[in-house]
Amino acid sequence: MLNRRFFITSSLAALLPSIPVLAEEGRRIAAVDWAAAESLLALGIAPLAVADTGYYNQRMPQILPAETHDIGPFWEVNLELLDRLRPDLIFIGAASLFMTPRLNEIAPVEVVEDRTGDKSYGRAAAILRQCGRAAGISSSQVEAVLSNFEQRMQSLAASLGGGRRVCILLPDQSGSRAMVYGNGSMPGSVVTRLGLQNAWQGPTNANGFIQVGFDQLMALDDAVFMQIEIPSLAPQTNRALGNSQLWRRLPAVRDGRVVPMPQFYPFGGCLSMLHLAEALARALQAPSGAGIP
Repeated sequence: MLNRRFFITSSLAALLPSIPVLAEEGRRIAAVDWAAAESLLALGIAPLAVADTGYYNQRMPQILPAETHDIGPFWEVNLELLDRLRPDLIFIGAASLFMTPRLNEIAPVEVVEDRTGDKSYGRAAAILRQCGRAAGISSSQVEAVLSNFEQRMQSLAASLGGGRRVCILLPDQSGSRAMVYGNGSMPGSVVTRLGLQNAWQGPTNANGFIQVGFDQLMALDDAVFMQIEIPSLAPQTNRALGNSQLWRRLPAVRDGRVVPMPQFYPFGGCLSMLHLAEALARALQAPSGAGIP
């Protein structure tokens, strides 16, 4: 298992600009939406409050500052606490739109950018710029962050050489099905930007992923399977896969072309995209995957 802290101390550190964290006189911005929260961090801004900080710190590539308050899950924000914190602005995602009337009583609400059909860099860049405007960060500083991001992605693409077909998938505990990420997803966009080919060209939902039976993966006979590992579910998942004859019959499994990779947040911003790109590159370049064609 790759260590998530690696990303914080290496490539993410290179992405983050030398901008001081906003002091008390700065805008106090709460982020129910995680993509907004990590975009604020990428700009050097400590969010005043974030939904479910404990789970955020487990899932996301950069840990929140200790001073960021936990305001509960995005579907049941602690309105009393949020009101006491007196934010100047609250960022929410589409999933929290039902809370807009109540949140508007506390502070102005801004919905993060959600470009239909673009769950990738375009959306991530739009959210970063949106957060920069809200926080009063100069456009030149925001563009510097995006430029660093672009340079890092290009460097990773060059290191991989391109061409390989990969399928990012998350097997479930049934031993017969998996979630796969297509071209319309953020992971699919990262695959493309790294010069790789997404082996899954089948249908997906509006977010670019779909759950399929293992039999539907049989045709991906030349693909490398990037198997997402969720630590808390790994024992059950591995047991189910070990007992699954259909899994063992898949060409990628039979030929040793399955590479484990850490979990990621598929609805994140620039930091999540870079985190995933680093994970893909390191997994494909690791000794276990060095001989994969």
